[in-house]
Amino acid sequence: MSRINVPTPIRFECQKGCANCCKISDGFVLIREKEVKEISKFLKISETEFLKEYTQIKKGILSLIDHDGKDCIFLKDEKCSVYPVRPIQCQTYPFWPQNLKALRRWYYVEEDCPGIGKGRTYTKEEIEEIFTGKPVNSEK
Repeated sequence: MSRINVPTPIRFECQKGCANCCKISDGFVLIREKEVKEISKFLKISETEFLKEYTQIKKGILSLIDHDGKDCIFLKDEKCSVYPVRPIQCQTYPFWPQNLKALRRWYYVEEDCPGIGKGRTYTKEEIEEIFTGKPVNSEK
């Protein structure tokens, strides 16, 4: 079964003032060691301090803590406060494999994401590259 089971190409562009992706899954954001280093450096704090203040182990996985039980800890005034070094999970939204493997799931994502259907066109090949960690080209 293909990983992309929705019609392509797909138009997408982050919309100014939208932070819906920072609120999905109750703000649950996976974080990798490389991202710990990058965000710590960006915040000008030690990795140890970053891990203590901003992360948790949830279901055996390192993740950012949520701000209020709903939003990512780094969502401030409807903007990502670490946008230049945001985790890969954030850089690749909405093109997550689980969002594209079933048309029904994609329709659900479309309801929450006003950028779908707007902006530049992403081909199936470009989406496959995003699956490997290539950031979505967006400005916020």
